[in-house]
Amino acid sequence: MSQSSILDRLSALDTNTVSDALDFLGLKGATYGLQPLWDCPKIVGRASTVKLGPKTDAAPTTHLLTPVIDAVTTDDRILVISGGTDGVSCWGDIIANASKVRRIRGTIIDGMSRDIDGSRDVGYPVYGRGVTMISARNRLVQVDSGIPLQMRGVTVNQDDYVIADRCGTVFVPAERIEKVLDYGERIDRRQNLMVQAVRAGHPVSEVMHDTQFEAIREGTASSKVAAAAPSDGNTKESTLLPTVATPAPTNGNPKKASAEDQELVALFADTDTPAVSDALDKLGISGQAFGIMPLANYNKVTVGPAFTVRYVPASDPPGSVGDFIDNVAVGDIVVIDNGGRTDCTVWGDIMTQYAGIRGIAGSVIDGVCRDVTCAINNDYPLFTAGRWMRTGKDRVQVGDVNRPIGIGKVRVEPRDIVVADANGVVVVPRDRAREVAEVARRVEKSEAGIREMIAGGATISEAREKLGYHTLQRKE
Repeated sequence: MSQSSILDRLSALDTNTVSDALDFLGLKGATYGLQPLWDCPKIVGRASTVKLGPKTDAAPTTHLLTPVIDAVTTDDRILVISGGTDGVSCWGDIIANASKVRRIRGTIIDGMSRDIDGSRDVGYPVYGRGVTMISARNRLVQVDSGIPLQMRGVTVNQDDYVIADRCGTVFVPAERIEKVLDYGERIDRRQNLMVQAVRAGHPVSEVMHDTQFEAIREGTASSKVAAAAPSDGNTKESTLLPTVATPAPTNGNPKKASAEDQELVALFADTDTPAVSDALDKLGISGQAFGIMPLANYNKVTVGPAFTVRYVPASDPPGSVGDFIDNVAVGDIVVIDNGGRTDCTVWGDIMTQYAGIRGIAGSVIDGVCRDVTCAINNDYPLFTAGRWMRTGKDRVQVGDVNRPIGIGKVRVEPRDIVVADANGVVVVPRDRAREVAEVARRVEKSEAGIREMIAGGATISEAREKLGYHTLQRKE
């Protein structure tokens, strides 16, 4: 098979699907922590490996990476750089421009980049651990190139295949690429059928049953769930999810919000998490979920009662990973305690699709999610400790539902009120919700008055003194 054909097939997939294919084959390749350093596009190509190390003498050297960039003669290369140091850059805008000229497709750094705006301005994709302003000059040097590297626990050889997108970075051994592509395409076709079944209203507990995933491996038919889409012409794959004649209703969630749920949610409809956080502080309540952040810069506030889920390490044989969602009511927020694990996800595109159909308000996860493009494009609110592409299937399973859990160092009881926005997530004990909402409104009113006084010419100290700003969050 030609290299262009292989790269075209790989480009048609995403990191989630490739990670799943590696799992099926028992291969390592998914890395955690190598994320896009600007809102760059997906990149797919072959690895040109570079190893960096500390500079140990004062002798002048060629700038790191420049020999490798100058040596590139084909348009399928991705620079894969190991040996970076936290806080020290090993990438910048000048070498980004040089790489763009050489038609290099992008750079993956197990390290940091500076001048990231320069890379973005020329449209050059950079993935890595983070950004910094500190130069590598006299701190790092190029040790070697074209050799095997360790990238976040994964061995990467020269000419291995690379795919990177919003969920992270995956490396595929060159000698296994065709097998990985075969499995990846099979997984992709099957998951598309599963999404269509979910859109048609079929219970996700059936759509995501373990037998449906095992059918990918076995290539055998399964009759437990029906897809709502006609055959795409691929008889073998389509029969894995047979078509049914009677479509399920859309927006057919029979579990409706109670009158009290609606009342409590309405109390926080016109507030935001900073005001609620201040109210919690004033009342001496711990409710700010540490480290749980929005997937996107949401412009609205998401409010709902907590439907709590606790995940535990998988048993043998492994248990369910997502059936609970059939029991979540309209307007609820799914709150998942995965113990802060970042090595496997507990939420993906099928769950996102189904949650939207069921009228679920959003999801909060002390752990990671994947298939983030689906959630962002569908404007489904997700608040997590991060993102990664590796599935939680056979790694974790549901331990408890609607029991007390912990999220970002905060205890969450079932039906507590969750308020989440671009600033993060706060949890309000249900029995204190009215009290917290009243204090939050007073906080917002005082701050609005301060802003109005400042706009009218008052100094900030005058405005704060008059409206009691320094006592707004003080514990009563």
